[in-house]
Amino acid sequence: MIDFRYHLVSLISVFLALAVGIVLGAGPLRENLGDQLAGQVEQLRTEQEQLRTEATDLSARNDQLASFIAELGPDLVAGTLDGAQVAVLTDDRSTRPGIDRLLGLLDGAGAAPAVRIGLEPALWEPGQEPARAAAVEEIRGIAPAALPGDPDGTLTDAEQLGAVIPALLRPADEGELTAELRSQVWQVLRDQQLITVDGELPAAVDAVVYASAAPEALADANEDEAEATARAQGLLAVQTALLRTLAETSLPAVVTAATPGNDASTGILRTVRGDAAFDALSTTDRLQEPDGPLLAVLALVEQLRGGAGAYGTTADAQDRLPALPETEGLVDGAPEQDGADQDAPVDQGAGPSDGGGQG
Repeated sequence: MIDFRYHLVSLISVFLALAVGIVLGAGPLRENLGDQLAGQVEQLRTEQEQLRTEATDLSARNDQLASFIAELGPDLVAGTLDGAQVAVLTDDRSTRPGIDRLLGLLDGAGAAPAVRIGLEPALWEPGQEPARAAAVEEIRGIAPAALPGDPDGTLTDAEQLGAVIPALLRPADEGELTAELRSQVWQVLRDQQLITVDGELPAAVDAVVYASAAPEALADANEDEAEATARAQGLLAVQTALLRTLAETSLPAVVTAATPGNDASTGILRTVRGDAAFDALSTTDRLQEPDGPLLAVLALVEQLRGGAGAYGTTADAQDRLPALPETEGLVDGAPEQDGADQDAPVDQGAGPSDGGGQG
């Protein structure tokens, strides 16, 4: 058995160690450690202040550049889309202000009157399965070629319907999906309240813009967790099927999205920018900002000229603007905060007549 002397020695050792620590801490080590800690705290404080100043400066410069770009927008795109037929798809009414600006820019660029196609929540929300199933069956009876191939039977009705929309927009091969069949399929989608159409539906389009709302605008605060998850999964399935089919059609296309807080880590941009299957598509963020619709139109101009890229200010954007003759020197030539001449960049870039769009 361990006797009392063992416990006594252990206690004495503990108190001796404690005493030595106190003496050293209050004596020779105190000043050195205190100075080191004080120096580190001061360094961190200085670095924090520098970062705060830099962030404020960058934010101010970005806001100024955004306003500058937005003001130049009509001049930059004038004549670049002469006669092009564009379809604008959207998944929520909250995108309307940005889309209205985008449509104005398309009109100024010389594009034909754009058709606006609204994707309705019935395409993906829980509880609307009967409407989707009925639509798929009707389309299969009218124009089975409009539906995507599904040899394994793994596609849901929502995914099939998402893929139908770009199939109806792309130019048809000989003998495939006549104008009459397309009109009938569009009518099925309307009758089942899966889409709305503003404008005249063309037989085919030259380019597509998909404008997506911020993730919070697409959610329903009144749903429980299970319903919210089902809604989000259904929406993503429709978006993915639609955009994957769009990428496969080789139609010039741009995916633009609202990114509150300059955050693209959620929503459709995260999906498209992170998957090589969508590399043929261009992407832009900032749809809710004054310069966002212009980014989308410039990206569309680049698409019609054979280019692609990811543009904007979020962390996963490749560049601020597409590299076009119309935008040459624009970012570098933006006015500084002291009020430099804002007309200089217009002279540096090629005029609108230098870059004809495709109709």
